Amino acid sequence: MIKQIRFSDFFSQKKSYLFIIITLVFVSCKENTILPNDLVPPIDNINTFSQDTFSIISNNVYQDSILTGGLRNNSQISATSTYYQALGTITNDPIFGKTNANIHVEVLPPVANFTFKSQAAGTSRTIDSIVLAIPFNKTYGDTITAPLQTYKVFRSLKKFDRADAQFEFTNDSIDNTPLSSLTVNYNTFRTDSPTVNSIKLVPQLRFKMSQSFIDTLENQIDLGSQGAAVDFNSFLNWWNGFYIQADSNSGNTLGYFDTYNTRLYIYYRYTKTDMQLDTVADVFSFDPSYCNRFNQISRNYTSTPIFNYLSSPNPNGDSILFVQREPGVAATIKFPYLHTLENCIVNQAELFLYAISPYNNFSDTMKFGMIPQMQIFQSDSAGEDKIIADYGLFGASVVDGTYKSVTIGGITYIRYKFAVTYAIQTLISEKNSNFNFKIMGLNNGYPASGRVMLAGNSTATASIRPKLKIIYTKIQK
Repeated sequence: MIKQIRFSDFFSQKKSYLFIIITLVFVSCKENTILPNDLVPPIDNINTFSQDTFSIISNNVYQDSILTGGLRNNSQISATSTYYQALGTITNDPIFGKTNANIHVEVLPPVANFTFKSQAAGTSRTIDSIVLAIPFNKTYGDTITAPLQTYKVFRSLKKFDRADAQFEFTNDSIDNTPLSSLTVNYNTFRTDSPTVNSIKLVPQLRFKMSQSFIDTLENQIDLGSQGAAVDFNSFLNWWNGFYIQADSNSGNTLGYFDTYNTRLYIYYRYTKTDMQLDTVADVFSFDPSYCNRFNQISRNYTSTPIFNYLSSPNPNGDSILFVQREPGVAATIKFPYLHTLENCIVNQAELFLYAISPYNNFSDTMKFGMIPQMQIFQSDSAGEDKIIADYGLFGASVVDGTYKSVTIGGITYIRYKFAVTYAIQTLISEKNSNFNFKIMGLNNGYPASGRVMLAGNSTATASIRPKLKIIYTKIQK
């Protein structure tokens, strides 16, 4: 929250001096006319005013093009260890429809020129199993009434360069023969600890790979300098990665997995040169310096309330705003007349959005949860989005976007708040009639999780419509 200092004594004695400063600031830098956050003057309705009755038009829009892998604008998201990937299907969110999420991930041998352990002449090696393991992080969705999810692993046939951008709509190309399949029960999965060689492991997906994969990999390694394991580039050119696909027709849960720590375990027995039998495990890993990973995520709003809002937006504003963590539905906020406001010093500007009542009574809220924090962008008439300058100037904690309970007319509501002082100052100073805000769930490393329904400007209850509150000071002429 933007800080306010009570300095009524100072203001009453030094009013003229303060306005000389304000005027000089405005003249010297027309585009940066904001007072520091701790110098917001008190409202006297003579020079400084508070207003929260600005016209607002709010609509729903689909927000796509979320970066889920590769590189874009110097952001190497595939190498970000705190970015988790969704895997699963939500088939029956009664308000927000269907979500399906799949994963592409790559692994490499531990070293170039990788070979199996040296074995005694005339003896053979036996690979008992190869397991693709991916640590579990959390779930989102209904883990009670529809806890089962089935996943299959396929060979990717397409090379995805780390220097390119992969989005939620990026499609993989695969060999249609499954290498492994696994059914997960999310009622128990989060507490399940698999035991390997008497060691308890963290909850994780463990795909036991097919014999055909075992034979193919073993053959490439045994080819030595002529095989794919001779160096990292050769290996990735030979094996483009794994595509992990969720059954799109069942389940109601997304699992989030730490693909940054993906491992491929090769368990085998061999006879050492001293003729002793040994059992070992070689480990291939996701290497952020060479490997890529990305999330493929789709939404389907057919037969949901959202569908009509997206296909036929009300030019005067929608009554309900549906917001998801991207990719998904976002809200646009327009101020059709704010640019006509006489130039002024914007001391403080806050945007308030309210979850619709009785949102807390919806049974699906317990299953799918509310977005704990939202983010705000500036969007132009062409639909191009950019981060508002307030984040860089004041910090994300000041811009906020979290929700709190507030009481209006004796009724408790859930309200989200954004501090947007600089953005609104810029709108007014530049007389920008194309200025819009776009609101979406904060992307905190868990794509496609969380949603909320907000009151739009056409809702019948006026007290919970989107509201912009500005404290501003007239400029002395």
